[in-house]
Formats: sequence, structure tokens, C-alpha cells
Amino acid sequence: MSTKHPPCPVCAGRSIKHGTTTSSRQRWRCKECGHTFTRCHDDAGQAMWFRVFVDWLTSGISLNTLAKIHNVSVSTLQRRFATFWYVQPPMPADPHRVYDQVFIDGTYFNTKCLLVLADCDHVISWFWGYTEDSWAYGRLLDTIAPPLIATTDGHKGSAKAIRNTWPETKIQRCLVHVKRNIQTATGLHPTSAMGKALRRLSLELLHIDDLDQAADWTIKLQKFGQTFNTQLNEKSYVKDTPLEQIPKSKRHNKRWWYTHYTHRAAYMQLVRLSKAGHLFTYLTEKQGTIAYKSTTNSLEGGINSPIKSLLHAHRGLRDEHQRIACDWWLYTHTQHPRDPVDIAREQNWGKDATAKATILAHHERQTANGHDDGRPALLDNAIDADYNHSMGIRKGTIH
Repeated sequence: MSTKHPPCPVCAGRSIKHGTTTSSRQRWRCKECGHTFTRCHDDAGQAMWFRVFVDWLTSGISLNTLAKIHNVSVSTLQRRFATFWYVQPPMPADPHRVYDQVFIDGTYFNTKCLLVLADCDHVISWFWGYTEDSWAYGRLLDTIAPPLIATTDGHKGSAKAIRNTWPETKIQRCLVHVKRNIQTATGLHPTSAMGKALRRLSLELLHIDDLDQAADWTIKLQKFGQTFNTQLNEKSYVKDTPLEQIPKSKRHNKRWWYTHYTHRAAYMQLVRLSKAGHLFTYLTEKQGTIAYKSTTNSLEGGINSPIKSLLHAHRGLRDEHQRIACDWWLYTHTQHPRDPVDIAREQNWGKDATAKATILAHHERQTANGHDDGRPALLDNAIDADYNHSMGIRKGTIH
């Protein structure tokens, strides 16, 4: 018989021996909450069901289909999975490894933003935030050593975080995103000569394979600026334009605006990226047989797209459970993931975290209501302005 005192499954407190059952099994009693229990040695069963749990989360099949496969009811699966939601996958990023090239991007799910850091084939790290700001990207980049090249879609938050966290890292702007930005300005089928030339430059940008082609493209960009200099600098004035013909973005606090402001913005973006050296980093930093990528396609199509499909399949889950599903999918797509069963076993199948969550919820109710059992206070001397789970203070007519 084991002499190790197991933690209480209710409050995770210390337990003591409390006699035996009629079948001579050791009974335990919690010194904190008084709960009595027997120790259950069901490691093999827990391992089997946790593997089913992770496979279900990362595959996208429905809970009804999973119940039919294992010949159990949906409520049985929900009961068996109850504590597994508290098992957290570890963050596998190696802070000492230096990568040749990494890809950074963010994607939104409901009210949260998932920032992902990956190489060409595997997930490196990820971070959950609310927006793609420099602070969130900074927390993501802090997990690894500065790489040689960082490829990004050009979001201002990621660019600022790279400058602050990895000042020596070269930036490669995703050329597909650059092409899409120009396409937004010109349209798929531009009619003006300036729009057609700008559209052609964006398409040629995706087919540059060596430094000579990059130099030729840069010369074409300069010639474009010289040829269409008059149109790019042409101005329209508010006093000479009827109100209905003024673009909505130019109607307030404007005396004039550039007539071809969309084409000018696309051209100036190409000029800034060219001067900063962010367009052809994949060529200028090329060493030997190492081929760098010019786009974030491996991250967009290999990680973001499958995650969105996964969450669409699990669209009925709560936000927090959807986040956990993403975490397990990302972890299983790292380079050297551990067996999820070993991770769950180390965390006692989520039972310890479940007990702690129960205690915190109890303390929260006790603090808010003033009674151990959650009953509201009988007498008060004012209206509570803090948020609680009761009616609280409301405005307007009660219907």
C-alpha cells in the first residue's frame, strides 16, 4: 500500500489516512476541506482518453462522431474530458538556437489575436494577445535568439518589435503582401497608363530570382517615378471640386489632396521598401546553397489556414476551449513535440489545476457576496458599484 499522501481532488490540500473501505482500500481525508476519497489508479485509462482528447481537438471531428467511434455517449466524453482542459502544453522554443530565417504573422479569432513565429517547416512559438501591437510582438520575439532574417507581412507592430528586440536582424517584407497592396490601389484591370505600369511592376516583383533581376526591377521603379512624376504630384483643391466628388477621407481639414493618391501611396511604399532594403533581403543575404524565402506563404498556408479550419470545425466551443485547441495543434506541429500523454501525466491529468480553479472560484464568490456558501449579504449600507454575478447596477427601464 502506498504511503505517499495524495492531494485532495477538491481543494488540492494535504490529506491524511482515514481508515479503509469494505474492500480494504485505503481511504484518505483532506485536512483542509474534510473531503474523503480513495485513491484511483487508472493511469492507463486516463492515458487512453487523453490521447482521444488531443486527437479530437487537433483533428476537427465532431463530438457526436467521436462518441459513435468509441461507442459512448456525448455526455460521457464531456465528463471524461472535464479535467483535460486544464492540461497546458509547454512552450517548446529554444532560447539559444539561432535560426537562419523565421516568419512572423498574426491572425484574429473572435476577440483574440494569435501571433505565430515559425520557420519554413515547423512552429517555433506563439503568443495570444488582443491586437498586433509592438508589445505583443515583443513578447513573441523574446522567446528565441535573434535570427538572421525575419520575414513579415509589414504590419507596423511587427516591424517596431523587430527593431527593438532584434536590432541586428535583417527584415524581408513579404512580396505577396506588397503585390496585394498595389493591387488594392490599382485594381485587377487598371485602365490608366500609370495604373497598368504599377500593376506590371507588382507582378514582376514576384518573379525575381537573382540580384541582376532585382537591379533591373529597381531601375524600372525609378523610371516609373520619372515618367509619371507629373501625375503623381498632381493636386486637387477643395475650393475647385464639388463636395460630392471629394473623397470621404479628404473632406475634413483638407485644402488639397493628391489627385491620384492611391497610386501615389502604392508607389511611395515601393520606394520606401526599396531604400530600406526590405524587398530583396532573400537575395542579398544568400549564402551558398541556402535559399531564403521571399514570402510568408509557408506560415499563411501551412499554419494559419489549418488553424482557421480547425476552429471552424470546433466553432461551438467556448473561446477559452478554442484557444486550448489551438495551443495543442500548434504544439503538435513544433519540431520536437513530446508525447501529450507524458505532459498530462506530469500535470496529474489536469486534476490539480481543476482543484485550484475551484478554490479560486469559491474565494471569488466569498469575496463578492460575503458568505462562504455564496449567499448575498443580508444587510448593506450602500449599493455595490463593483461588478458581480448578480443584477448589480443597471441603467434604463427594466422590462
